[in-house]
Amino acid sequence: QYKDAWDTSVVSEIKMGDGYETVRFFHCYKRGVDRVFIDHPLFLERVWGKTEEKIYGPDAGTDYKDNQLRFSLLCQAALEAPRILSLNNNPYFSGPY
Repeated sequence: QYKDAWDTSVVSEIKMGDGYETVRFFHCYKRGVDRVFIDHPLFLERVWGKTEEKIYGPDAGTDYKDNQLRFSLLCQAALEAPRILSLNNNPYFSGPY
């Protein structure tokens, strides 16, 4: 689902409220830049072209009710990525997987 990226097989449990959400990390190295993608069903549910829905809301000025949850999960997972993925050893990402 992420062009040119491969599954790192690295997963993380992110605390969200009273529970945990499992996210998975994908990686690609392109044009000298490591790119990490965070995968979770909440993100793919709003992909234009796959679901015919927009990312932020159904109409201009209208948000989806789960925006705070989705964006919080994305931010928490992005903060977790450098802690559990090793990006500094190899220009092609010699991660722990």
